[in-house]
Amino acid sequence: MNRIEVNLETGEITTIELTAEEVSEAQAQYAAWQAEQSQATAPVDLQAQIVALTAELDAIKSKVGA
Repeated sequence: MNRIEVNLETGEITTIELTAEEVSEAQAQYAAWQAEQSQATAPVDLQAQIVALTAELDAIKSKVGA
C-alpha cells in the first residue's frame, strides 16, 4: 500500500510506501467500517419486533389497569 502526498505549492507528487504498522492500522479501520456498514444494513426482524412491542404494550396496560 502506498500513500500519495502532494505539495500544493510546487505541485510535486510523491508516492510513499506505508509501513507494516500503517497498513495494519488501515486494514483494522476498514474492517471496523465494514462491520458498521453490515450492521446498518442488516435486515430487520419484524416478527420479533412485533412480539417485543406487544409484550411492552401489555406490560404498560397492566400498570395502567386497562
